Amino acid sequence: MEIERFVWTEHAEARRRQRRLDAADIELAISEGHANRQVNDGRAEWLVTGETADGTAFEAIYDHPHLDDSGAARIVSVWRIETDS
Repeated sequence: MEIERFVWTEHAEARRRQRRLDAADIELAISEGHANRQVNDGRAEWLVTGETADGTAFEAIYDHPHLDDSGAARIVSVWRIETDS
């Protein structure tokens, strides 16, 4: 099942900008990681982990399908994963 469209909540968009993450990186992580997604215990159904082009790790939570549209995902929030380096 391929995700073709992304709907960003205001919260997710604000957190993306605040955390200086690129929307394309997040959408790619969701698309490519959807088959291996994890169940999320919080405000969205699914959780994926991704990495930006410069190597910054992040997690994103999202709902899929969005409004019964199997081609759409609704991104709820995103954050950087702090690593010990």
